[in-house]
Amino acid sequence: MLTRRIALNASDLNAIMDLEARLHPQGNLLDAYKLLCQSYYGPSHMGKDLEVIQTSLEQELAKNRKLYQPLLQDIGNRKGFYRISLDLIPFFPAWGEEPIPVSSLPKKLIKQVPDDAQVARVAQMILDSCLEMEIDVRSWKATWRRLWPRIEARYKPSPELVKEVQAHVLEASIPHHSSTFKSYCQPHYRILHHKVLKQAFDIDR
Repeated sequence: MLTRRIALNASDLNAIMDLEARLHPQGNLLDAYKLLCQSYYGPSHMGKDLEVIQTSLEQELAKNRKLYQPLLQDIGNRKGFYRISLDLIPFFPAWGEEPIPVSSLPKKLIKQVPDDAQVARVAQMILDSCLEMEIDVRSWKATWRRLWPRIEARYKPSPELVKEVQAHVLEASIPHHSSTFKSYCQPHYRILHHKVLKQAFDIDR
Protein backbone atom coordinates (compact mmCIF):
# COMPACT_ATOMS: atom_id res chain seq x y z
CA MET A 1 0.00 0.00 0.00
CA LEU A 2 0.98 3.62 -0.41
CA THR A 3 2.54 5.50 2.48
CA ARG A 4 1.98 9.09 1.33
CA ARG A 5 -1.08 11.01 0.17
CA ILE A 6 -0.95 12.42 -3.35
CA ALA A 7 0.08 16.09 -3.59
CA LEU A 8 -1.63 17.99 -6.40
CA ASN A 9 -1.03 21.62 -7.34
CA ALA A 10 -3.33 24.07 -9.16
CA SER A 11 -1.96 23.08 -12.56
CA ASP A 12 -2.58 19.39 -11.82
CA LEU A 13 -6.15 20.06 -10.74
CA ASN A 14 -6.91 22.13 -13.82
CA ALA A 15 -5.54 19.37 -16.07
CA ILE A 16 -7.57 16.69 -14.25
CA MET A 17 -10.81 18.67 -14.44
CA ASP A 18 -10.23 19.74 -18.07
CA LEU A 19 -9.81 16.10 -19.08
CA GLU A 20 -12.91 15.08 -17.13
CA ALA A 21 -14.94 17.82 -18.85
CA ARG A 22 -13.84 16.56 -22.28
CA LEU A 23 -14.54 12.91 -21.50
CA HIS A 24 -17.72 13.32 -19.45
CA PRO A 25 -19.40 16.66 -20.18
CA GLN A 26 -22.61 15.32 -18.59
CA GLY A 27 -21.02 15.35 -15.11
CA ASN A 28 -22.04 17.78 -12.41
CA LEU A 29 -20.65 18.90 -9.04
CA LEU A 30 -21.31 15.48 -7.47
CA ASP A 31 -19.19 13.79 -10.14
CA ALA A 32 -16.45 16.43 -9.80
CA TYR A 33 -16.37 15.87 -6.04
CA LYS A 34 -16.10 12.10 -6.56
CA LEU A 35 -13.31 12.64 -9.09
CA LEU A 36 -11.28 14.79 -6.70
CA CYS A 37 -11.75 12.35 -3.82
CA GLN A 38 -10.37 9.63 -6.08
CA SER A 39 -7.54 11.90 -7.25
CA TYR A 40 -6.37 12.39 -3.67
CA TYR A 41 -7.23 9.05 -2.05
CA GLY A 42 -7.39 6.54 -4.89
CA PRO A 43 -9.35 3.36 -4.12
CA SER A 44 -8.92 3.63 -0.33
CA HIS A 45 -12.67 4.21 0.23
CA MET A 46 -13.36 0.66 -0.99
CA GLY A 47 -11.62 -0.81 2.05
CA LYS A 48 -8.42 -2.76 2.45
CA ASP A 49 -9.70 -6.33 2.59
CA LEU A 50 -8.45 -8.22 -0.47
CA GLU A 51 -11.31 -10.72 -0.42
CA VAL A 52 -13.91 -7.93 -0.33
CA ILE A 53 -12.13 -6.05 -3.14
CA GLN A 54 -12.02 -9.14 -5.34
CA THR A 55 -15.63 -10.15 -4.65
CA SER A 56 -16.84 -6.65 -5.53
CA LEU A 57 -14.81 -6.77 -8.74
CA GLU A 58 -16.17 -10.20 -9.71
CA GLN A 59 -19.75 -9.10 -9.07
CA GLU A 60 -19.43 -6.01 -11.25
CA LEU A 61 -17.73 -7.95 -14.04
CA ALA A 62 -20.63 -10.42 -14.02
CA LYS A 63 -23.21 -7.68 -14.67
CA ASN A 64 -24.79 -7.13 -18.06
CA ARG A 65 -23.02 -3.90 -18.95
CA LYS A 66 -21.80 -1.93 -21.93
CA LEU A 67 -18.15 -1.35 -22.76
CA TYR A 68 -16.79 1.51 -20.68
CA GLN A 69 -14.32 3.94 -22.21
CA PRO A 70 -11.79 5.39 -21.97
CA LEU A 71 -9.79 2.35 -20.94
CA LEU A 72 -7.49 4.66 -18.97
CA GLN A 73 -8.23 8.08 -17.50
CA ASP A 74 -5.41 9.98 -15.84
CA ILE A 75 -6.86 11.54 -12.67
CA GLY A 76 -3.49 12.48 -11.19
CA ASN A 77 -1.74 14.35 -14.01
CA ARG A 78 0.82 11.56 -14.48
CA LYS A 79 1.88 11.47 -10.83
CA GLY A 80 -1.14 10.02 -9.06
CA PHE A 81 -4.01 7.70 -9.87
CA TYR A 82 -5.74 6.39 -12.99
CA ARG A 83 -9.27 5.20 -13.55
CA ILE A 84 -9.07 1.89 -15.40
CA SER A 85 -12.06 0.53 -17.29
CA LEU A 86 -13.12 -2.98 -16.32
CA ASP A 87 -12.83 -3.73 -20.03
CA LEU A 88 -9.06 -3.35 -19.72
CA ILE A 89 -8.81 -6.32 -17.34
CA PRO A 90 -8.82 -9.02 -20.09
CA PHE A 91 -5.61 -7.46 -21.43
CA PHE A 92 -3.65 -7.61 -18.16
CA PRO A 93 -0.52 -9.74 -18.54
CA ALA A 94 0.21 -12.60 -16.15
CA TRP A 95 2.40 -12.03 -13.11
CA GLY A 96 6.04 -11.79 -14.14
CA GLU A 97 5.37 -10.89 -17.77
CA GLU A 98 6.62 -7.65 -19.29
CA PRO A 99 4.31 -4.62 -19.18
CA ILE A 100 2.23 -4.21 -22.33
CA PRO A 101 2.50 -0.91 -24.26
CA VAL A 102 -0.85 0.86 -24.10
CA SER A 103 -0.41 1.79 -27.76
CA SER A 104 -0.60 -1.91 -28.68
CA LEU A 105 -4.14 -2.31 -27.35
CA PRO A 106 -6.81 -2.74 -30.03
CA LYS A 107 -8.47 0.47 -31.17
CA LYS A 108 -11.88 -1.18 -31.44
CA LEU A 109 -12.88 -3.29 -28.48
CA ILE A 110 -15.33 -6.09 -28.04
CA LYS A 111 -16.43 -7.41 -24.67
CA GLN A 112 -14.14 -10.13 -23.37
CA VAL A 113 -14.20 -12.15 -20.19
CA PRO A 114 -11.05 -11.95 -18.05
CA ASP A 115 -9.68 -15.12 -16.54
CA ASP A 116 -9.53 -15.72 -12.79
CA ALA A 117 -5.84 -14.90 -12.60
CA GLN A 118 -6.37 -11.50 -14.24
CA VAL A 119 -9.17 -10.63 -11.83
CA ALA A 120 -7.06 -11.73 -8.86
CA ARG A 121 -4.13 -9.65 -10.09
CA VAL A 122 -6.23 -6.51 -10.50
CA ALA A 123 -7.76 -7.00 -7.04
CA GLN A 124 -4.26 -7.16 -5.55
CA MET A 125 -3.22 -4.07 -7.51
CA ILE A 126 -6.23 -2.17 -6.18
CA LEU A 127 -5.16 -3.07 -2.65
CA ASP A 128 -1.59 -2.01 -3.43
CA SER A 129 -2.96 1.35 -4.61
CA CYS A 130 -4.71 2.09 -1.32
CA LEU A 131 -3.25 4.55 1.18
CA GLU A 132 -2.00 3.03 4.42
CA MET A 133 -3.45 5.88 6.46
CA GLU A 134 -7.15 6.49 6.91
CA ILE A 135 -8.81 9.49 5.31
CA ASP A 136 -8.40 12.44 7.67
CA VAL A 137 -11.72 14.32 7.74
CA ARG A 138 -10.15 17.54 9.01
CA SER A 139 -7.49 17.49 6.29
CA TRP A 140 -10.01 16.74 3.56
CA LYS A 141 -12.31 19.57 4.67
CA ALA A 142 -9.36 21.98 4.49
CA THR A 143 -8.45 20.67 1.03
CA TRP A 144 -12.02 21.10 -0.21
CA ARG A 145 -12.19 24.68 1.10
CA ARG A 146 -9.04 25.45 -0.86
CA LEU A 147 -10.41 23.85 -4.02
CA TRP A 148 -13.94 25.22 -3.78
CA PRO A 149 -13.55 28.65 -5.48
CA ARG A 150 -12.10 27.00 -8.61
CA ILE A 151 -14.76 24.28 -8.63
CA GLU A 152 -17.68 26.64 -8.00
CA ALA A 153 -16.57 28.90 -10.86
CA ARG A 154 -16.32 25.94 -13.22
CA TYR A 155 -19.59 24.14 -12.41
CA LYS A 156 -21.86 26.95 -11.10
CA PRO A 157 -23.86 24.39 -9.11
CA SER A 158 -27.35 24.83 -7.67
CA PRO A 159 -27.70 25.46 -3.90
CA GLU A 160 -29.33 22.04 -3.54
CA LEU A 161 -26.37 20.28 -5.12
CA VAL A 162 -23.89 22.29 -3.04
CA LYS A 163 -25.73 21.20 0.10
CA GLU A 164 -25.66 17.55 -0.99
CA VAL A 165 -21.92 17.62 -1.69
CA GLN A 166 -21.18 19.54 1.51
CA ALA A 167 -22.76 16.71 3.51
CA HIS A 168 -20.23 14.33 1.95
CA VAL A 169 -17.37 16.76 2.64
CA LEU A 170 -18.22 16.87 6.34
CA GLU A 171 -17.83 13.09 6.57
CA ALA A 172 -15.10 12.72 3.92
CA SER A 173 -17.43 10.22 2.26
CA ILE A 174 -17.48 9.43 -1.45
CA PRO A 175 -20.87 9.39 -3.23
CA HIS A 176 -22.08 7.42 -6.20
CA HIS A 177 -22.00 9.17 -9.56
CA SER A 178 -24.93 11.43 -10.40
CA SER A 179 -27.92 9.84 -12.12
CA THR A 180 -27.14 11.82 -15.29
CA PHE A 181 -23.54 10.59 -15.35
CA LYS A 182 -24.66 6.99 -14.82
CA SER A 183 -27.29 7.25 -17.53
CA TYR A 184 -24.94 8.67 -20.18
CA CYS A 185 -21.62 7.07 -19.23
CA GLN A 186 -22.55 3.83 -17.45
CA PRO A 187 -19.30 3.88 -15.46
CA HIS A 188 -17.52 0.60 -14.72
CA TYR A 189 -13.98 1.22 -13.54
CA ARG A 190 -11.51 0.89 -10.67
CA ILE A 191 -8.66 3.10 -9.44
CA LEU A 192 -4.95 2.22 -9.62
CA HIS A 193 -1.88 4.25 -8.70
CA HIS A 194 0.29 4.97 -11.73
CA LYS A 195 3.30 3.10 -10.31
CA VAL A 196 1.15 0.02 -9.71
CA LEU A 197 -0.45 0.30 -13.15
CA LYS A 198 3.00 0.39 -14.75
CA GLN A 199 3.64 -3.14 -13.50
CA ALA A 200 1.13 -4.28 -16.14
CA PHE A 201 1.09 -1.56 -18.80
CA ASP A 202 3.65 0.76 -20.28
CA ILE A 203 1.51 3.91 -20.14
CA ASP A 204 4.24 6.06 -21.68
CA ARG A 205 4.11 4.39 -25.09
